[in-house]
Amino acid sequence: MASEQELQRLAARQHGLATRSQLTKLGFSRHQIEARVMSHRWRRAAPSVYDVAPGSIDERRALHAAVLSSGGLSSHRSAAALHELIDRPPLKPELVVAGATFPRTLDASVHRSRTIGPKDRTRIDGIDTTSVLRTLLDLGTVVDQMTLSLAVNRAIVTRKTTVLRLLAVVDVGPRMGQRGIGPLRGVLDHFRIDREACESKLESLLDEAVAAQRLPTHRQHRASVAGRRYRMDFAWPDHMVFVEVDGLAEHTERRAFDRDRRRQNDLVAAGWLPLRYTWTDLTQRPDEVVAEIVAVLTTRAR
Repeated sequence: MASEQELQRLAARQHGLATRSQLTKLGFSRHQIEARVMSHRWRRAAPSVYDVAPGSIDERRALHAAVLSSGGLSSHRSAAALHELIDRPPLKPELVVAGATFPRTLDASVHRSRTIGPKDRTRIDGIDTTSVLRTLLDLGTVVDQMTLSLAVNRAIVTRKTTVLRLLAVVDVGPRMGQRGIGPLRGVLDHFRIDREACESKLESLLDEAVAAQRLPTHRQHRASVAGRRYRMDFAWPDHMVFVEVDGLAEHTERRAFDRDRRRQNDLVAAGWLPLRYTWTDLTQRPDEVVAEIVAVLTTRAR
């Protein structure tokens, strides 16, 4: 006997959708399925996929229906939107399938791949989709470099991945036969250059702001603390105060993040006071930054 309660639970997990095989397992006969479609209680959402809650609104339903129908994964721009790496999904669902078999009447952009491994798969909001790494690799084949660069930066800044992991994907890419290797490698090369340039520019901005106020400072000051040698961007040793500038993608590697926290904790334990400033601080309020530094130095001098 068909189970309505189990159907409701299934539909809740799948954006109001159910496949023919799932309905059969729940006890619905072919005749019952067709009868509900004919009576408009259900509607066909994709080949062998039914919308069993047609009154509700769900913007991801078309994508999920295409994934269920094809047996593939949400990919490329559709996956990038699910991972929140781009702002808008494509007008037509984008999928990747293993091999060449999928419903020919499926209203979706379908990419074929022979290299979909376990690490390439994940699930977001109940939808089977490509992993962040695989998504960025695929994305480079369908978007321009600027869009890919923004997606890579979002993935790193939101800690969905790291530069090291992306570089590892690029290194093994040729063995995977991926066309997206070249675009991703190009973005990563620019990312490294841009990050270094950004950090250098930030230090220059602070240097200019400090010099404009005739505030003497020590650049790249080194101190030995807890048996370790640390370098500080700007320091006032007599006051035990130092300033660090953080780039747009600072500490994108977990080990670098942990190392920086340990370094700062060691310096604080030794009596140093840290001040940190970002690109926004130094480009939008440089005078306030210097005033804050002067105020701290004045307090520490008492």
